[in-house]
Amino acid sequence: MRTTTAFLLALAILGSGGCYYDNQEELYPNNFCDTANVTFSGTVNPIIQSKCATPGCHVTGGSGTGNFNDFNAFSQQVANGRVLRSIKRDPAGIPMPPSGGLRDCEVRQIELWIAAGAANN
Repeated sequence: MRTTTAFLLALAILGSGGCYYDNQEELYPNNFCDTANVTFSGTVNPIIQSKCATPGCHVTGGSGTGNFNDFNAFSQQVANGRVLRSIKRDPAGIPMPPSGGLRDCEVRQIELWIAAGAANN
């Protein structure tokens, strides 16, 4: 009887911490990729401003093709396929940014925005 009680007590202790319902976004905040509400102003433009429209690149007087501080200039590069080829590092494009690729999440967000019509939203 004593062995059975000890076994059941040990089983109860081990089993009590086995399940939990933490939120993945809270556990791994840097790994969460929000693809549900991708917009130009809230998602794409911050990526472009921090990785592309940087001094010397896709800005007025920069060496990059087009001024990405201007939505119309940026959308022309989107429409002709250059942006997607470049950020996906497709051999048919010029890999951008040159210092290293965008995170997979950022590429996916831009892809989704383009697939949804690339609106200035």
